[in-house]
Amino acid sequence: MPSGGDIRIRFLGSTEVRRPDGTVVGCAEWRTGKNIDLLRILGLSNGRPVPTSSVLDKLWPGAREDRARASLRTASSQIRRAIGTNCVVRQNGSLVLLGAWVDVVAYREAAQLCAQAARTGQHHKTVDLTQLAERLYRGDFHAHNDDSAWVVTERNHLRSTRRVMLCDGAEAALALGLHHVARDLALKATAIDPTSEAAHRALMLAYAGLGEMASALQTYEQFRATLADEFGADPSPATRALHVRLLRGDVPD
Repeated sequence: MPSGGDIRIRFLGSTEVRRPDGTVVGCAEWRTGKNIDLLRILGLSNGRPVPTSSVLDKLWPGAREDRARASLRTASSQIRRAIGTNCVVRQNGSLVLLGAWVDVVAYREAAQLCAQAARTGQHHKTVDLTQLAERLYRGDFHAHNDDSAWVVTERNHLRSTRRVMLCDGAEAALALGLHHVARDLALKATAIDPTSEAAHRALMLAYAGLGEMASALQTYEQFRATLADEFGADPSPATRALHVRLLRGDVPD
């Protein structure tokens, strides 16, 4: 979690930047969307220097280099002015954001720890980390130039990371007999990817564990129809086998 002296930045969902004194930077204080996009690029780097050339390619592609560099200097100055600290620093042809806690970085770290816990069968830890990460994930990542390749790549990566973590969390919750938790996590995973086998199997098992067999069977039928419509394919043998077991009233442990 952020310390008391940090700049606190939230990019997941609506962007919010808090100065070290706790006040929020108003939208008008950024002046332009490019300025806040520069903060996004630097914030995503987790305190590591970002080469100036990379920033220019992302924010001012096709612009004359002298004009692009002048715009970059202006944007860096405006970030410092808006936040009120010398938080954007030049280092050997790069820029780095200092003294900031960023929700995306914290989310990635939680996801990494969750994956490790899931691989080693630490079910309680997996569930706890998944729920912690969900509190951070207030919405998808967006930017001023929302269709830029770097924005789309980051957004898709975070969505994929979230889906995997939700599936791991749901499976860990099932192992612990926490069927309500498993259901809620699996539902979120299926919303992200309606074609995810792991998410739908976890959801079917959660409903079955709750005694809601009709919902479990309906989940399978909806999933089967989605795969047929999207890919002309059937569920995997493992998912079909689970469906057969549930039809027989056999709820797997």
